[in-house]
Amino acid sequence: MKINNKDLKIEDAVNFANIDNILLKRRENYMLLSDYQIDVLKRNNIDFLKYTDIKQLLFDIEELLNSEYDEELDLVSSQLAELSYYRDTKKWEFNSHFYISFFIIWLYSLG
Repeated sequence: MKINNKDLKIEDAVNFANIDNILLKRRENYMLLSDYQIDVLKRNNIDFLKYTDIKQLLFDIEELLNSEYDEELDLVSSQLAELSYYRDTKKWEFNSHFYISFFIIWLYSLG
């Protein structure tokens, strides 16, 4: 594949992007979270394992953001809110391609 007239192998792009870090994975508490989201939650002393409901986790994140703003935590909050919305409205199957599209757009912006 060529991006900005440079040859780029998909394997190299995946390794460079560390895509495994942003993929959603089912965790021990049955919540879908990426490694990146977990890292951000841990840095903010939020134990994601004590939650079984994404809405309660979002509530506690928002409470923390109201007292102490963190840009990455705000991003995670937005991602979780979007996930919750699409799961609740039965649009999850359609929106699951969002991360793949985001990755492709990000690759094109590397140039």
